[in-house]
Amino acid sequence: MPDSVEDTSTISLRICLEGHANALALNKDNNQIALAGRSLLKVYSINSNGFTESCNMRGKNQNLSYSANDVAWSTLDSNLLATAATNGVVSVWDLSKFGRQKQLLVYNEHERTAHTVTFHSSEPNILISGSQDGTIKCFDIRSDKSVNTYFCNSESVRDVKFSPHTQNIFSAVSENGTVQLWDMRKWDKCMVQFTAHYGPVYTCDWHPTRNWLATGSRDKQIKVWNMDGRPGLEHTIHTIAVVGRVKWRPERTYHIASCALVVDYSVHVWDIRRPYIPFASFNEHTNVTTGIAWQGSDSHCLLSISKDSTIYKHAFKDATRPALKANAQGASLGRFGDISFANKIKEYEPKSSGASNTKSSSFISRRKTNVAGSIQFHLDHSKMYKFMVNDTFSGHPLSESVSRPTQEHESFIGCARELVISGKKLAELCEHNAEVSKKYGKHNATTLWNFIKLFYGSNHFEPPFEHRSSFSNQKNPMNSRRSTQVASDWPQQRTDLGQDLNGNTPETAHEIDVANVDDDPLGSSGVEHPPTSSVILSETQIISEITFDNFELLRNGFIYVGPTECPKALAFPALHHDVQAARPQLDLKASDHEKSPPPHVPTVLKVSHVPPIPMWEPHKFVSDALMLMNDVGDVQTALTVLIALGEARKLLPIDDALVEHWFYTYVDQLHRYELWNEACEVINRSWLRSVQQLNQHSTAMHTNCGECGRPMGGKVGWYCDKCKSMQSAKCCVCGLIVRGVYAWCQGCSHGGHIEHLQKYFAKHSKCPKCGHLCAYS
Repeated sequence: MPDSVEDTSTISLRICLEGHANALALNKDNNQIALAGRSLLKVYSINSNGFTESCNMRGKNQNLSYSANDVAWSTLDSNLLATAATNGVVSVWDLSKFGRQKQLLVYNEHERTAHTVTFHSSEPNILISGSQDGTIKCFDIRSDKSVNTYFCNSESVRDVKFSPHTQNIFSAVSENGTVQLWDMRKWDKCMVQFTAHYGPVYTCDWHPTRNWLATGSRDKQIKVWNMDGRPGLEHTIHTIAVVGRVKWRPERTYHIASCALVVDYSVHVWDIRRPYIPFASFNEHTNVTTGIAWQGSDSHCLLSISKDSTIYKHAFKDATRPALKANAQGASLGRFGDISFANKIKEYEPKSSGASNTKSSSFISRRKTNVAGSIQFHLDHSKMYKFMVNDTFSGHPLSESVSRPTQEHESFIGCARELVISGKKLAELCEHNAEVSKKYGKHNATTLWNFIKLFYGSNHFEPPFEHRSSFSNQKNPMNSRRSTQVASDWPQQRTDLGQDLNGNTPETAHEIDVANVDDDPLGSSGVEHPPTSSVILSETQIISEITFDNFELLRNGFIYVGPTECPKALAFPALHHDVQAARPQLDLKASDHEKSPPPHVPTVLKVSHVPPIPMWEPHKFVSDALMLMNDVGDVQTALTVLIALGEARKLLPIDDALVEHWFYTYVDQLHRYELWNEACEVINRSWLRSVQQLNQHSTAMHTNCGECGRPMGGKVGWYCDKCKSMQSAKCCVCGLIVRGVYAWCQGCSHGGHIEHLQKYFAKHSKCPKCGHLCAYS
């Protein structure tokens, strides 16, 4: 069947202005759609021109039981609806009735929010619901109370679905990453339990023809599990965002649709045989998509709702094909310097018998073949080449006497292990880290560490720090630049100077009248302050740390350190004088011409214009240096310097969003090299909340009692509050209480000493206590 139908087209409708829908459901005839949200509960009729509202069950009622997270339509009766509310109420609605009588039943048995509800596929009176309280309730609409309660090993059940292949079997996914299969008739213990994802699982869906179960999680993956016998992973799809909903496409065995909880607004249709790029995408929504459904057995019509308060009926012929726009080749640099290159393989057109092969021998792309798009998509394949680092230095004639150059990955690993970011004074940290950077050939990083030691290692930069501020209230032409006054002892240093920049003493200096001076340089207090953002360094500091060529700028042991334009601007002969405008000298008599001139002739030089002196902002310089290190690929040095600065980092004009990106990048690099301890130390030294929480994701492990199978919620180790037993704390091999590392099977909850289990499962595959198949291969 082709992938498009000509008589269908994409249509949309804004459904309400006061809120958006959280879920949708279709009736058995696929001509009506129910929408449910926190302020919405309506039924629309679907026609070729759009959607027509046929029933509004909420109206102006503000009861919380009308505020729904999920909605389900009975597969056998078009008049029966069920909703799961935010206050834990599960309601059953009869559309054949009028007014408030439409709310047929109200089950208020969940202690917390109800996330999901669904009807049995063959029993019209049976429905189940999952809640935040970790329970699953089974209801019979002929009764006003729940029939059974199923306890899961999680704080929250996010989705439940009945199996279309086996009667009375349903699946449940939880926030602890587990998937469970339950038999409705056995409420005490689940049939199968396994860990499917590393994060919370938010959705699941059964394949219509095969015994496959698809799950979507916060780890941005969609996994397809073969539920025949022992659960086995068949396919994995990698998405770009947290997966919120998944739905198998009718009449297409390998196609599945998905939408995201955050970030991604599009609806994607995937071919599980080619899991890294969507087969088709619908990009009409302008906010997060909250629900998707295929219109019955029609594989060319997809319905979706979003937080943008719209509902779309998508025609498959209008979908975009990302694979047609994707780059057909790529390259990647490995952590040890090796390079991988992949490119698409182009097929040669098969030769026809008895015909000339002049044109048939030319290769053509699969994209241009006559094969249907859905058949050809997963057949596209590529070839990968791997280039290893060639150690040609070993054949050098002087290889025995000359040390081998350090590879980039060796430099990264060595610096990650030896750089110190805390525990010492800043000057000691800088000195140590400069030696480490020099050891591994990172000379730019060495220079930066020496500068940090020189500039921030002095007492001028100990807390409290003066926060950066702009000079918007000053009349300086550079008032838009940020700067910080750091030389607090400027008046004393200024009075100690014996000469000015031209080498004249105060007694012999000429008086200069500057025309464009707006304010008194001394201010109202009569105390002269240093130029803003300038730094005065002593001669000993400069000679020991910094080398320079123009020693003429050094006067009385002090130098202005800044851009090269500053000394030029301070040289008075370079200014534009108006000599004619200067006041005349004393009129000497003719008799005095032969005499020596008076010792002190008062002269005034009038300067018509003084060019602005560019001031050096040291903190801006350091921030630019750190960003430059990041731009050249050395985020390790940039972030390590920032962490080592401590509270002094507040002086640097670097945006927190950029720093957060540095943290994520560096931690990811450390994880690639399996430097777990170094990554944890970097995370612990972070001052950003989002980075500090990286170590808190997926760290809770939920355990069960090996005797009764109930979740162990007690606070006394492996003691079970239900059966009053401590058997779970004992090793199932030797029978003794485990003191130290404890390993256990998440399927049967039996465990013991890790050494004993390793020896036992080296020869066996089943649990020594209950016979459960623990050793998954």
